[in-house]
Amino acid sequence: MAKNPNPLTEKVLVSTDTKQALMSIREPGERYGDVIERVLQDRKRHDFIAHLDSIAKEGEFVPLDSDPEYAALKKGIRRESKHRKAGTAVR
Repeated sequence: MAKNPNPLTEKVLVSTDTKQALMSIREPGERYGDVIERVLQDRKRHDFIAHLDSIAKEGEFVPLDSDPEYAALKKGIRRESKHRKAGTAVR
């Protein structure tokens, strides 16, 4: 169970069906507030991914391969992965 630094001060009224739904997804030791917080985090993550998907579908992009800074980073990553495969340290 995650420790919430915020004190519990509010009551939330929910229907019997909603309470049963919360009970069905509650993990051992979780309070209803923890379940609601987890559901909200999942929703935020879902919304963010949907936002990224819409950008990917509708956005205009500049090819990174033409960017010298990106090319240097890419080269460094290739060099690092080559050394990891060989079992040697990167210096």
